[in-house]
Amino acid sequence: MKRTICLLLAFCLLIALCACGGKSTAPENKEWTRQGYFSDEAENVLTVTWVEDIDEPGWYVGVMIGDFSSGWAVTQEGNTLHGDLNAWDDSAEPFVVTVSEEGEDGLLLTVEGGETYHFTPMDLPDATIFVSVNTEGRGNFEYAEGETAPEIDPEYPFQSAQINLAEPAAHTFVAWPDAGSEFVKWTKNGEDFSTEPQITVLLDESADFVAVFQEDPDWQNPVMNVVGEYMCDRAHGQIECFGYDEAWITIDWGSSAWELTRWIIVGRLDTETMTIHYSGSSKANLVYDESGEVKSEDTVYADGTGTIVFNADGSFTWHEDQSETGTDLVFELCVPETAQS
Repeated sequence: MKRTICLLLAFCLLIALCACGGKSTAPENKEWTRQGYFSDEAENVLTVTWVEDIDEPGWYVGVMIGDFSSGWAVTQEGNTLHGDLNAWDDSAEPFVVTVSEEGEDGLLLTVEGGETYHFTPMDLPDATIFVSVNTEGRGNFEYAEGETAPEIDPEYPFQSAQINLAEPAAHTFVAWPDAGSEFVKWTKNGEDFSTEPQITVLLDESADFVAVFQEDPDWQNPVMNVVGEYMCDRAHGQIECFGYDEAWITIDWGSSAWELTRWIIVGRLDTETMTIHYSGSSKANLVYDESGEVKSEDTVYADGTGTIVFNADGSFTWHEDQSETGTDLVFELCVPETAQS
């Protein structure tokens, strides 16, 4: 139950965001009347609420199934509620659900192309302990109930969280810095609390915890070691540093004096393999006028993927997954004439 209460806050914030701060009082003239919080045996959570203070008042449905959570306005279709809970995010896969009444007070959630879940009303105790956890500087944290260190998720770490409890409970926090930063300390209510990145705390009162980070004065972006200009046949490559730990790569392939194809690639350098695995790169065809200004730019794609491997001899090999020829290109570092003499 404690885990469920903690999860509910994030869920409530999601619904509040979707509902733009609306009220949750159901209208008397609507056929659908079941609203509130519901859960199943696996501690998945479903909420149904009527929101009035929006441009188009209606029913909002939200779910927390395992690690997935989302919520949005749905359409009432007879005695069911139906809609895409990911409609607020253009980049997300559709999550279309149908909610119908089940038994005397339960709800049946059917996911289009997926599973069916059986929910019953939740009996929620009132939370009396409110704990916020945040970061200052470039860093992250994870937390878990109990005295065991939480599992670190480097892809989706926390920079902020809220824990609401009905009774005291011990929690363990682990903080770690981003590249170019270092952990300094934990504070509690603005006062120094611990210089250890992992702490176990009995949360028995409302409090604000902050993991504090600062810049590492000795840090250097590892891309600095490969910055420079490179050539491969008619292609020109430029490697630059970007941020604390990323590379910015521009590759130009000239097809004529007035036309070229340009790739823009951003990615992190794995210093162990000296490889950049990238995604979201762009490719465009550019046409220049007689004065050297860009006359037109035609985007070919903006979601390219591939790899760049830096070789021991100072060159790099570029593999573009979308390559029309399927041929990897090897770029040689351009050595300044002063360095050659």
